[in-house]
Amino acid sequence: MKTNRNFKIFLRLMKAQTFNYITDPINIILGFVLTTVTMLCWLAFKPHDAESGLLADSFVLASAIGISAIRNSQYNLNLTLADWRETRFIRNLLTTPVSKKVLYASILCFNWIVNILVTIILISLAMLFSSQRKVISNVQWTPFLIGFILNIFLSNVIALFLSTTFKNKEYVFIISLLSYFGPMYLLGLGIPWNVVGQIPAINILTYIAPHRYTLHLMQAAWVGNASNMSFPGVESSSWLGVHGFGYGGNGWWLPALIACIFIFIFAFAFYYRLKSNYQFGTRKYSKFKGVKKHANNIELIKRTNSIEELKILVEIAGLDYKTKKVKKKKPSKKRGDK
Repeated sequence: MKTNRNFKIFLRLMKAQTFNYITDPINIILGFVLTTVTMLCWLAFKPHDAESGLLADSFVLASAIGISAIRNSQYNLNLTLADWRETRFIRNLLTTPVSKKVLYASILCFNWIVNILVTIILISLAMLFSSQRKVISNVQWTPFLIGFILNIFLSNVIALFLSTTFKNKEYVFIISLLSYFGPMYLLGLGIPWNVVGQIPAINILTYIAPHRYTLHLMQAAWVGNASNMSFPGVESSSWLGVHGFGYGGNGWWLPALIACIFIFIFAFAFYYRLKSNYQFGTRKYSKFKGVKKHANNIELIKRTNSIEELKILVEIAGLDYKTKKVKKKKPSKKRGDK
């Protein structure tokens, strides 16, 4: 019975998120249209002479998939959390018997579904070009899927960390947009990496960007170079020809490991912020006697599903103060009484 109720709530939350997503033009434009149009422009109108320096990377489709995932996994997740926090939807929902796991599972599940659908659409459009049909035969699917999954996980934990760190949603959106437009133009889609990566200062500076490692893993795997992370189609004497994607000749395990470290750091930071922000507002009083007991009682009351359960909880916890015996004062003896 409880499982069916949670499933119905889960579906309703998914429906609400779907409505919010498709009715927000910015979500559609930034999360799908911008990356799709950029990818199609490179595939359809790219120059045919290498001397122009503006040839699209052979992994442009992988770049589009990864960067659209950053937008949907980070900015869109932050947008949902900010809107629901501003309208007190999450707070009101958590005062009901609805499981927190159901709430957060619906948010993350919707986020993953959007990313998978956008990825399918991008691949379908790219397959209209013969050049991309040839490239896809060289894809190393295992490291590519690992990079794809790590990219979404990394974006999700960064979004959760930002949403619990900054109360002002404008700061969250600004950082999320920088995390989107930075990779968009500096990591291989807006401007090809065979151009940006040849500039040593920018190449080295982007090592501080967490998404560099997941995107490079996806890009190298897309062209079949995940084993040594070498860069395809450039002169051997150039910066990219010598350094490749920049992992010292090591395979895809190195960017995957670095991405996992970033995920762990942001996940731990999110947990710490969550614990310090949402501890029933009693953290500074935690040393006082009885605070933990009362906080636990509050949580148990929130989880009750009926009046009967609430009455039982009141009896067990000893909260029914009205039924407790009150000591009666002994009547004072009057003068002259024995």
